[in-house]
Amino acid sequence: MALKAVNIFNRLLKVRILQHILFWSLSFLILLNIFKVSAEIKQIDLVYTAIFHIPILFVVYLNLRFLFPLFLENRKYFLYGVFVLILVASGAGFYIILFDSWIDHIFSSYYFIAYYGFFDISLYLIIYIFLTSLFRLARGWFRLQEIENEKTVAELRALKSQVNPHFLFNSLNSIYSLARKNSAQVPEKVIQLSDLMRHIIYDSDVEFILLPKEIEMIRNYIELQNLRTPEKEKIELEVVGEVEGKKVAPLIFLPFVENSFKHGLKSGAENPFVNIKIEVLPNNLIFEIENSKGNTTEISDSKYKGIGIENVKKRLALIYPNQHSLHISETETIFKVILQIRLN
Repeated sequence: MALKAVNIFNRLLKVRILQHILFWSLSFLILLNIFKVSAEIKQIDLVYTAIFHIPILFVVYLNLRFLFPLFLENRKYFLYGVFVLILVASGAGFYIILFDSWIDHIFSSYYFIAYYGFFDISLYLIIYIFLTSLFRLARGWFRLQEIENEKTVAELRALKSQVNPHFLFNSLNSIYSLARKNSAQVPEKVIQLSDLMRHIIYDSDVEFILLPKEIEMIRNYIELQNLRTPEKEKIELEVVGEVEGKKVAPLIFLPFVENSFKHGLKSGAENPFVNIKIEVLPNNLIFEIENSKGNTTEISDSKYKGIGIENVKKRLALIYPNQHSLHISETETIFKVILQIRLN
């Protein structure tokens, strides 16, 4: 209930009209306590404070509605400064005329004078212009950050949705072949595929996921790939360190594993292999994968960077800015990837 009330309050704070009401209410209270003639606030203090705000409102909204968007946002700083000075001078003159000439006709039962001189009121007006302009810039900055965050979330979702669908089709075909042979492995492999797809579609729809879950997903992927892997091809997965309680970005390792199967085991190498090692340190994780490279594999480092690798590079830049390192290397017989990320 309390969380719901906080969320409602936060949404209300984003309403622009409410922001203006809160600002001017606070301004009124501050100036009222400055202008009151005694310890007790009287009606004349309320009236004077309200009238004092008239030239301030006039100057502030002319600046926000016209000068700010026409000049400051278009980087016409000199013109903006000139027109602000003209506006401040006009506002100060309006204040003096209002209290020296007009106020007696409006409030004949009170006696008011222009208590502040031209330069004093000009200082007030400059302070209000500065504060309200600063708030507008801050609001624009926060809105820009909000848009950037929305774009980042949308991009991350799009990148996660680009997991290679061919694996699903190949796994279904392999399970179908087992079913035709009445293999006892069919129920187990169907469950593994179901767990893997649940992880990709549902469990990964978060910013970070528990590392044991991500490792289990890789194990399921390897088990399903083994349905199409000859006995001579070797696949090893080694996990070193304490994985419990650690979190990583979901599906961050899968593109590298996919590429190793595609360009390693299926490359025509004499002794094909894929070696995967995940080492967990107190504050870092090192993911290392290497695979064989056959004579028929004509894939340079630039070609190795396919859609899946470019995908994961973008995600790493978004999720782990300045908190990861990625090194891809190759020899005549081996591809190797070393990814190091800082654990949250």
